[in-house]
Amino acid sequence: MPAYNAGRFIEAAIRSLLVERGAVDLDIVVVDDGSTDDTRQIVAQIAGGFDEVRLLQNPRKGIAAARNTGIENARNEGGFIAFLDADDLSYPGRIQRQQSILTADPAIDVLYGLVEMFTDSNETDTAPAAGTVTKIIRGPYLQSAMYRPHVMRDVGQFDESFRQGCDTDYVLRVVEREFNVVLDSGIAAYYRRHDANVTLNVDEMQREFMLASLKWAVRNRIKGKPSLPGVFAELFLRRDEIEKGGEA
Repeated sequence: MPAYNAGRFIEAAIRSLLVERGAVDLDIVVVDDGSTDDTRQIVAQIAGGFDEVRLLQNPRKGIAAARNTGIENARNEGGFIAFLDADDLSYPGRIQRQQSILTADPAIDVLYGLVEMFTDSNETDTAPAAGTVTKIIRGPYLQSAMYRPHVMRDVGQFDESFRQGCDTDYVLRVVEREFNVVLDSGIAAYYRRHDANVTLNVDEMQREFMLASLKWAVRNRIKGKPSLPGVFAELFLRRDEIEKGGEA
């Protein structure tokens, strides 16, 4: 979990994971990316009561660097790697469900679920508030994914030159290495829309998506791979087909 000035939301994010303690063996690695608010204090307080939570500190280097630090420090022997942003919520039972799918089928290398976008959370901060507008989408969102560690070792680090496109770049690198990426039909995360979302910078988001796509195209043209794999279309070209309740 990378975190930068996430004091408003990070306790809810961590507690949405902790509800699965006991059902799965959790190792929640929070990497503070040089926050200037109370993010570190909130995480440290939670970590004092739960051994499953660890706080690491990074200089202000961006979300990709924070993710790299988290992966480097993960205790993943025999386990899996999942992600959650500090302003989002893990869907109830998501970790156990995705872990069960991967355990049952060793042929699956990576699992990507759905995300449900929302704006207002309920009084316990663990789910969207009743009546709030939501939208269920599929895309290359890391908070919906679970990876086998060997995939990440092979693909390497997140590209730290990206500010918000590192997840897109990463899954493209996974796909081009022909790992078995399976799309799960279950919701994996609640994606919170708020006034500080980095994705509100639409110009930057589009520019970085195009950059990641161009890098992918160049690499694959060099390798002589002209066609797009089916999973590419599912993750990148059909993100608006699954909807519930209109726009979030």
